[in-house]
Amino acid sequence: MKHALACLGAVGLLTGGLVVTSAEAAMAKSNVTLQAERPVLQAGSEVHLAGSAGDDAGVRKTLFCLQVRVAERRWTQVGRCVQPYRTDVWSAEFRLQSRPLTDGRFAFRAVGIDLHHRHRIYGPSPVVEVTVR
Repeated sequence: MKHALACLGAVGLLTGGLVVTSAEAAMAKSNVTLQAERPVLQAGSEVHLAGSAGDDAGVRKTLFCLQVRVAERRWTQVGRCVQPYRTDVWSAEFRLQSRPLTDGRFAFRAVGIDLHHRHRIYGPSPVVEVTVR
């Protein structure tokens, strides 16, 4: 009996009686990237980073913020959030920099924050690691 029901279900699919779509397929895709100017710095230097964001539904008005994590602690925001220096309908480019850093390994990421409601709408970007010696 189970076999007969399974066969009927397969026939229904093959005759086009059922269309299944994924909720993810209908959603717009967005991404955020981040790159460090140099992955190794001297103590007391600032990290200079550049990033971009893209959204196939159109880029929303956003501030981009830099977050840092040291020694597996929590992510914390560093510096001021910035507006993109170049933007069009589908993409935005931004630059960020950190405060002067002491010795250690630092992980950075960027997030895009909604201008009005201050919640995250883009990111986080993949992590960029920087070593300060």
